Amino acid sequence: MEKRKIDCQAKWLHIKYDGEDRDDECVNELSIYQNADESELQMLVSNIDFDNISHDNTFALTKEDARVLIDYLQKWIE
Repeated sequence: MEKRKIDCQAKWLHIKYDGEDRDDECVNELSIYQNADESELQMLVSNIDFDNISHDNTFALTKEDARVLIDYLQKWIE
């Protein structure tokens, strides 16, 4: 079982775990930024490559997207 590192800092949530890199030996991290004044969550997936260079991909999640995601995840964990 992989060891997870979950860290909440102010409006950020960072999720990373040991063993995630088993597919390509590069570690990924998911970061989510929440601001009550904004209508979207900002999501950032960081992937560190073989040369230790970070490649970041961003995605904005709306409240409606979040509702659908909650339903999807709830069905998965039941």
